[in-house]
Amino acid sequence: MTSSQQRPPRRLRIGGDLPYFDSRHELRDYVQAFEELGYDHLGFGEHVLPARAPNWPSGISPCEPWHEAFTQAAFVAALTSRIEIVPSVLLPLRPAGIAAKQAAEIDLFSEGRLRLSVSVGWNREEVRALGADPATRGRLLEEQVEVMRLLWTEPHVTYRGKLIEIVDVAVNPRPERPVPVWMGGGDFEGGGVPGPVVLDRMARIADGYKMFGPLMRDVDAGLDVIRRLRALVAEHGRDPEDFGVEARIPLQLLPEDAWIERLETWRRAGATHITLSNRRGAGGANAEIARLTRFRELTDGLW
Repeated sequence: MTSSQQRPPRRLRIGGDLPYFDSRHELRDYVQAFEELGYDHLGFGEHVLPARAPNWPSGISPCEPWHEAFTQAAFVAALTSRIEIVPSVLLPLRPAGIAAKQAAEIDLFSEGRLRLSVSVGWNREEVRALGADPATRGRLLEEQVEVMRLLWTEPHVTYRGKLIEIVDVAVNPRPERPVPVWMGGGDFEGGGVPGPVVLDRMARIADGYKMFGPLMRDVDAGLDVIRRLRALVAEHGRDPEDFGVEARIPLQLLPEDAWIERLETWRRAGATHITLSNRRGAGGANAEIARLTRFRELTDGLW
């Protein structure tokens, strides 16, 4: 691409997490305020059958109000009209056909506002309890993504993989576009850094990378992950400029006077999206809405 053909810079998109509120009324108030404040995307994770494993991080419990991701995505879609909806889905916990159908429905009903983030899940006991083999969940996820993309675009699909086989089936109605599929990776013990196999998988088949929460605490490690991932994308013959990167800013942990510096650090590293991480909802919906309002005021004109 010559200098005269260079693309205009992408607008940096700023969004956030949906905190773990116990009350559905707080969830509603937060979601609606979030959109009214002008943010771009709203993300949330899931656990379906959280297991009481010893490796839960400090301050987070399997007893948190975890909602199933597609159900919560439908809830958010019904409350909003503009923001992008970004559920982080533990894909191997459900059949590819079910996930493809649920994603297609949400994308249609939200008028094309779904961005799906998928991962294998760090809680092996939960994976096993829902019928998936922790040892093969990475390979299963790759086949699932391939199958879902076929179901979203083809009138009938036959697929024979090592772990999935479907014959002459269809999703109807199909979404009006292929749903973007981003990927997350990493675990708590490793500080949220994806391993080499996971990084390579993202670079080969994902539309973008969604940073796992623990990595936001270590900026140098996060910058290294982004650098390595963009290099791998290029090695696989893809354009890094077409590959999305969602970094994170821990609003509850970082002082206000460091917010802009952190935003610009991720922007320079090639982030296309930034999520304001505040999943623990300290102080309830009103306190979190006030924090979002303050960030908007301080960064006005930067995104």
